[in-house]
Amino acid sequence: MDEKRAQAAEPVSRGRFAGWIGLCVLLLVSLILNLAGNDRTGLWDRDEPRYVGAVHEMRARGDWITPYFNGEPRYHKPILIYWLMGASTAILGETPFASRLISALAGVGVVGLTWRLGRRMIGPHAGLLAALFTATTPLVVAQAKLATTDALLVLEVLAATSCLWELSKAPSRGLALAFWALVALAILTKGPVGPALIAATAVAARLLGWRGNLAARLEWRRGLIVLAAIAAPWLVLVSIVSLGAFPRFALGHQLWGHMTSEMERHGGFPGYYLLGALVLFGPWSALVPAAVVAAWPLRMLHGGLPFLIGWVLGPLVLLELFGTKLIHYYLPSYPAWSILAAWLVLRLERPACSIRSLRFGRLALGIWLGTGAGAGIALVAGTWFVPAAARLPMLCCAILVAAGLCAGARLFERGIPRRAVGVVTAAWGLVLLIAGAWLIPALEPLRTSREVGERLRRLAAETGYSPVLLDYQPSGVVYAYGAPIAVAHDRAEFFQHLEHAPAVLTAVDPESIPRLEKKYDLVMKPLERVVGPPAGLFARETLDLVVVARAHPGGEAFEQAESSHDRVIK
Repeated sequence: MDEKRAQAAEPVSRGRFAGWIGLCVLLLVSLILNLAGNDRTGLWDRDEPRYVGAVHEMRARGDWITPYFNGEPRYHKPILIYWLMGASTAILGETPFASRLISALAGVGVVGLTWRLGRRMIGPHAGLLAALFTATTPLVVAQAKLATTDALLVLEVLAATSCLWELSKAPSRGLALAFWALVALAILTKGPVGPALIAATAVAARLLGWRGNLAARLEWRRGLIVLAAIAAPWLVLVSIVSLGAFPRFALGHQLWGHMTSEMERHGGFPGYYLLGALVLFGPWSALVPAAVVAAWPLRMLHGGLPFLIGWVLGPLVLLELFGTKLIHYYLPSYPAWSILAAWLVLRLERPACSIRSLRFGRLALGIWLGTGAGAGIALVAGTWFVPAAARLPMLCCAILVAAGLCAGARLFERGIPRRAVGVVTAAWGLVLLIAGAWLIPALEPLRTSREVGERLRRLAAETGYSPVLLDYQPSGVVYAYGAPIAVAHDRAEFFQHLEHAPAVLTAVDPESIPRLEKKYDLVMKPLERVVGPPAGLFARETLDLVVVARAHPGGEAFEQAESSHDRVIK
């Protein structure tokens, strides 16, 4: 009898061991994708230089309460990401790689938690597939490669949502307190948006049939104490230090502004997030419409399905109500998309089920075939518009995308869904690796903000004039300059700087120089020119770095700059 029990337990043990091995391999792949090329790619305007520059200024000031960027308080986001990036740069140095490390590790954590939640909700194979989809989702990898708040917020929201799911199954004081701690960390990362997304998921799931006695299991009294103990100290302290400026800006400007207006011209049409997810969750997004339609009639029979559908729809509806729209705001729902897609793939392994028999199944095949052919052609055509160093990696990506998606669609049609997933995953993973480690670094010359900032720093030392940014104000210029730069928000503010100095440096479009000189009675002497490559993926930029002074007889303001006025560097 004991021998029979041992023989019966052996396959289970092997399966668990294989599952853990698969997870470790998957986490390693995710880490490689998230880190690839980060040390050879400069900071991306606009957000990355703001975060990294704020960490630099906080370190220089020795002030870890109030974030500063370009010499001014930056109240746009709470403090947690600055603390974590400050720790990583203190250990590894102030480099793009070190600044992005927190996001890269958070991205790996998202993959691991998706694996665990998929196992708990659907089964072990679903967990591995869902984690695989998440690890190779373009937007997940992109945000894990950026020194911003979004990858960290996704990790916190996913962990808190996982706690809700577990609490719906059984009470646990530890999980309840962990939930409140995670909510507090989400608040310290990006304010109230994290708790709002979690609440939207829970409400939508409840309306769709999800059951769980959460009201009694959340340990509200102890939980709110935990939340306050974690989040309140910094919130209170920064409010006191800023004399109330932080809460006024965070709530009155940021939160209310995002709800009621298109801040910084970030707007969108109805369905913006759904369309964006269908593109940026690709190639796996092709499976999600069929998965939702197949899961809908079964949602009352399987407790995980209404929770997943609510996770997809709740945040989607909430975010559509906001005036300001950015594609990564919906990213915390992507793990639900991954688990639903994994559920569909396993369902397709049943003998009587095929991709063509499902509603939207044929659409999924068409999307893969169309995307493979269209993206391959677009990438090949794009090689004519990029620097020579980027052409070979673009060709490699074109071949992999076309071959992988077309082969995957064919295998799905033949009824071998898991092999189809393997082929597409291998191709898509290689595309993301080539893009991060080879293609994006090769496109580095297409960006000019770093070049402008570095040259302004040198010209300021040579001429003795300070720079003032007027028309050209990317945050990457400030970061590359290495110190705060005066920024003029209009012409009147720009002239105020000329009242206190004989001349200033700035960057302007060469074609606008005669107009500005005539209209505002200025004299501008070009010192250097920064010109983008002959062709590129982004708009061609040509900027003159000039000395600007008010027009007056004699031109004494330019005596120090005369020796360099003929230099034009391309």
